Amino acid sequence: MILRMPDYCSDFRCTAEKCTDNCCIGWEIDIDDKTLSHYLSVKGDFGRRLKENINFGETSSFKLLENDRCPFLNDRNLCDIFTELGEEHLCQICTDHPRYFEWFKGVKEGGTGLGCEESARIIITQDKKFSFTETVIPDDDCEDYSDRFYDFLYKARENIINHLQDRNLSVDERIADVLSYAEELQYRSDNGEYEPFNIARDRERELPDEEKLLSFFSELEPLDPKRPEYLKHCLSLADDVKKNRDAFWNSVPDMERYLENIAVYFIWRYFMKGVFSEEFYSYVFLMAAGVSVIRYLCECIYLENGTLTETDVIRISKEYSKETEYSDDNVNAVLDLAYNI
Repeated sequence: MILRMPDYCSDFRCTAEKCTDNCCIGWEIDIDDKTLSHYLSVKGDFGRRLKENINFGETSSFKLLENDRCPFLNDRNLCDIFTELGEEHLCQICTDHPRYFEWFKGVKEGGTGLGCEESARIIITQDKKFSFTETVIPDDDCEDYSDRFYDFLYKARENIINHLQDRNLSVDERIADVLSYAEELQYRSDNGEYEPFNIARDRERELPDEEKLLSFFSELEPLDPKRPEYLKHCLSLADDVKKNRDAFWNSVPDMERYLENIAVYFIWRYFMKGVFSEEFYSYVFLMAAGVSVIRYLCECIYLENGTLTETDVIRISKEYSKETEYSDDNVNAVLDLAYNI
């Protein structure tokens, strides 16, 4: 089968102890069966340490320490399992992160996620148009779906990504056009029409209301307990954010490029999931909601600090991703919102 990955993935290297965040803190870390079997076979002091720090169950996981640290994360913020047993004996979730994958017939697609600081930096700061590489890998299984519908969605995704990268239009105009396109495409496919068409300009289409979005996101289950109150604080700044919008765009000329890259990331990662349910409009809404919230939070930082750095954009995007993308419940809530806003 073919593995498709964005070109920028080849640039990714974990920054380890240099990272200002840590993917070994704040998560429940599940252990796959193959890795668990190896851990149980390890002898000596480290073998005892492994067994003492595992919660055994239908899905086993590490016992997190104070502040939700992995018990094998040392004082230098490096992994003792990596040091003692080697990279090949990390559990699958640690090996993969921040990579994600989706399996289709004869094709496996993936990328690196926005929830990792270094991956977010690479995604957001891209200068060139989006492209991907293909390599041949061993076959793997996937859920069944209509081949015709897959071809239909694949062409539609190509149209969407191309339009999102049309810099003759503002990023808001591009996203509005894509929302209208996806809505019409969903209607046609629901009625048995599987011929993608060109994306047209829609000057009447409005983006999702950012204040409604902020209010909605503030009610989701947070990873960071302080997140809901912070979003409510940002919501209270809405009038001032709007008044300062022109100054914001003039002061952060690269913002359009950052948001374009984020929009393309969401479409690449999620849109083809629609092949399994034949519902895909909500994944385009997921992109629009993500871009809108990230931009608004960037505007709040600019309003309060008088400036917005590239590092700020990376941090805000990473935090949004961790709070939203890494919770199935939160992703599903946003998908449901597509038809209720």
